[in-house]
Amino acid sequence: MRANQPTTGKVIAELKFVFWQKLFTKRHDVRLWAPHIATAFPGAPAMPAASLRDRVYRDLEALRLLRNRLAHHEPVITRNLLDDLNRMLDLVELRNADTAAWVRTMEDATQSIAERP
Repeated sequence: MRANQPTTGKVIAELKFVFWQKLFTKRHDVRLWAPHIATAFPGAPAMPAASLRDRVYRDLEALRLLRNRLAHHEPVITRNLLDDLNRMLDLVELRNADTAAWVRTMEDATQSIAERP
């Protein structure tokens, strides 16, 4: 019977991007973010939990919209893609500076953006 049940990893992997973004709404401040945001984002500057949570929410919103444009094969040439990339890297750095540094060594979007017509 249990073999037919999805694993936790499969369930989490199939959650929509918007699900993760909605975790950063004000309704979760008291039980989730006020007590735990500093632990979840150790690389974040010192600021009130609600301010950091709002920053993460707004960054995720911008990235969700970019992701949707890309997923629907819509043009993104007029976007400031360097801002989008920096927003992604900043979010990673809030979580872990070493991981952000590693991602920066591997990403090639900066060069592609610089070379676009």
